Amino acid sequence: MTKVHRIVVPIDFSENSKKAVFHGIEAAREKNAKLYFLHVINQRLIDAVQELSLKGYKGDFLEAIRNMLKARDEDLKEFVPENEIRDLDVEFCIRKGKPGEEIVKFAFENEANLIVIGTQGRSAIQSALMGSAARTVVNRAKCPVLVVHPE
Repeated sequence: MTKVHRIVVPIDFSENSKKAVFHGIEAAREKNAKLYFLHVINQRLIDAVQELSLKGYKGDFLEAIRNMLKARDEDLKEFVPENEIRDLDVEFCIRKGKPGEEIVKFAFENEANLIVIGTQGRSAIQSALMGSAARTVVNRAKCPVLVVHPE
C-alpha cells in the first residue's frame, strides 16, 4: 500500500461530511499525514449570484462573492473541531467550480495519497448510492478514496 502523506477531506457541511472529517482526522493521526479540509463553492451558486446582479439586484457582484468566500472560510474552520486537530498539520482550502471535478483536481495538484469523502451531500436530489460529487471523485481520482457511508 502507498504511504499516506497527504489526505484531502472535502466538506459540504452535511452530517455525512462531518463523519468524513472524523475519519480523515483519525487517518492523519495514524499515518502522521498532512490534512487538507476542502470546501468547493458550487459554480451554480456563483452563477446564480451573478444572474441576480444582471437582473438589477442592487449590489456589487464581486463584493457578494468576496463575502461568500469569507463566510465559507469561517464556516469551514468552525465545522472542524479545533481540539481534534491541534497536534496535526492542517490546511483549510476553498475552491470554486464543480465540486467533484475540483476535489479531484485539488488532490492531484497537492499530491494527495488519500481522499476521505462522504457518500451524500446537501443536494436535494441524491443518488441511491452516493452523491454526484462522491461518484465523480471515486471514478476519477488517481489516489485511493475512502467513502464514508451515512450509517
